[in-house]
Amino acid sequence: MNRLFTILCMVSLLVLHTSCNDSVMDLESPNVEMKTRAVEQRVQNLIQQARQGDVEAYYSLALCYRDGDGVEKSLLNMICMYAIYSQKTGGEIEDIIELFDEGHPFKLLTEIFILSSCDDNFEEKWEQLKYVAPIEAKAFEIAKDSFTTEDDSVVINIMRELENEGSELAVMIQAAYYDGAIDETGKKECLTRIAEKYPFFNLLLGDVYAEKYRDSEDFSYIQNAIECYYKADAYGMLIPNYANKLWGMYDKFGQKGLIEYDKQEIERLKILAKRTY
Repeated sequence: MNRLFTILCMVSLLVLHTSCNDSVMDLESPNVEMKTRAVEQRVQNLIQQARQGDVEAYYSLALCYRDGDGVEKSLLNMICMYAIYSQKTGGEIEDIIELFDEGHPFKLLTEIFILSSCDDNFEEKWEQLKYVAPIEAKAFEIAKDSFTTEDDSVVINIMRELENEGSELAVMIQAAYYDGAIDETGKKECLTRIAEKYPFFNLLLGDVYAEKYRDSEDFSYIQNAIECYYKADAYGMLIPNYANKLWGMYDKFGQKGLIEYDKQEIERLKILAKRTY
């Protein structure tokens, strides 16, 4: 694999998945069921607030994904929400590390990434990671060794298997690979699949359709792109530059009469496109 792909793999260390098992709720208890519904309703309220540009809602949703509070636990989705929070507030995405305790897989992997393999603490951290998150450790090791791999498809097939086992790092490695690959069919298939669980990737899938429009000027591709962007928006994951893209589409194609020019929606998109700092 080329050097760029390997670097992208290393960057994607910031999105690994915790291997801790969640406790099983007894949904036969009316009180537990009512509490579960209340939590889920709170998440829906936060999503609607995020869709209106409420900065603190992004932060709260990030914590929900971290803890599995009303949503399926996912550090990848957490990173997406915290990234929007950082973009809106002018903060640093690296600050997300402070939201995890020592020994958490996320912290371990970031520490391993920083440490040299010759460092005395490296082996200790690596052994801890293999114990608490073996699937992610395997994905990391394969990505690290990909410099010596000539056949990209071998690595991608392994990452697909690890994805099926629950590795979010493997998801990011695949997305990073297809981002720079010529294989448009593979890219579309990959993004369509992972976007079902990780809504952020609908934004990248929308870009695939938008690029096809530039080549053919077939307006159906714009309609598909808009649909994808709104799938991410439905989860509060419409990051500022994509809100700006949608705003531009309404402006350009609305004036041509190809889509309805919705002034109220444009005002919402303008709010989402702005940074608050």
